[in-house]
Amino acid sequence: MKIKVKFVNRGIGMFRGGGEIFALNIANGLKHLGCEVSFITGKPLFKQVKYPIEEFKTDYVTSPYLRDFSQKLGDLPFPVSHIGYGLLYFDLWAFSKKVMELLKKQDSCDIVQTCGLPGLASEIVKNLKIPVVICFPGPPAKRQKREIEKCSAVIANGDAVKRLKNMISQNIFDIPPGVDTNTFKPTVNKVRDKYKLQHNKLLLFVGRFVPLKNLPFLLKTFAEIAKKDNKVRLMMVGEGPLDGKIKRLSRKLKVSERIIFTGKIANEELPQYYSAADIFVMSSIYDNFPNSILEAMSCELPVVAPRVGGIPMQIKDGVNGFLVESGNVEQFKKKIIFLLDNESLAKEIGKRNRQEVKEKYSWLESAKKFKAIYDSLL
Repeated sequence: MKIKVKFVNRGIGMFRGGGEIFALNIANGLKHLGCEVSFITGKPLFKQVKYPIEEFKTDYVTSPYLRDFSQKLGDLPFPVSHIGYGLLYFDLWAFSKKVMELLKKQDSCDIVQTCGLPGLASEIVKNLKIPVVICFPGPPAKRQKREIEKCSAVIANGDAVKRLKNMISQNIFDIPPGVDTNTFKPTVNKVRDKYKLQHNKLLLFVGRFVPLKNLPFLLKTFAEIAKKDNKVRLMMVGEGPLDGKIKRLSRKLKVSERIIFTGKIANEELPQYYSAADIFVMSSIYDNFPNSILEAMSCELPVVAPRVGGIPMQIKDGVNGFLVESGNVEQFKKKIIFLLDNESLAKEIGKRNRQEVKEKYSWLESAKKFKAIYDSLL
């Protein structure tokens, strides 16, 4: 039987964070396994869809898109930050309402899979009698416990699994993300030539410019490193609502000429940027189980990152990189400098990282686990 799966993902048309990349890759794996996959995502009121989904039939639901604006406010002190949170909740409520209206009009599917949105998921189960698999890219709020318990199955990975098991007792499945190791691999490229970095040591960050990534911590650490070594450069790949703030901070710290802001880079081009770097760096206040760390490992990079969320499940301190205390500039700086000064060790760690990824992380194997859950619900 060909299973018809409808993915509901609020932001996949507007940005591509970890949850969005996860959904697309799982969808591709399910298609390979014979499932019929379609998407519902959001479209801003007054803007075009930034990242149209070309691989699958997609319905674009028009609703206010307030996520980026809410995150700008959320980075400000109380009470302004709470206005940002309120806007985000309104954004999700308006989108969920439109999705429910659309699902009532459409031909039924066999399974609905949502990225978060427990309120919507529980309403679908109750009113449309369709099994709903809810997938969490990060830990849900405790107040959502009752809605989550109504879902047919709950999927998560990293730190979110631990937290969910403290909230609910059953139907939790730990399915990790994968990595396309045929794409994400060391590759000869012209990135260093493009940015005139032939004689520089290069640190790399890949991710969204959002408060959770704590990019001021990264910039302050880099400013300290730059004082000691004028050949070190930092490349920041990504975009987001805090783009302007981070660039202003780089000028304030007098390191803007040593930082390369690339903007958003297409996924198929990312391996060239990983391969051009010496060390992958992350500075998050919290991260559940970041895809970018696995991609960096697959491209044979050592990693220096904070000991937060699910990152310690990916990085064993001193084995495939180093963990530091969140916000500790001195620790962060020392570990980065240590790897820059020990090139042979950094390369050895990188090779070990790629082997680990090849053994543990496969999109197709993860998709097979999803399909097994679908089969059990039908």
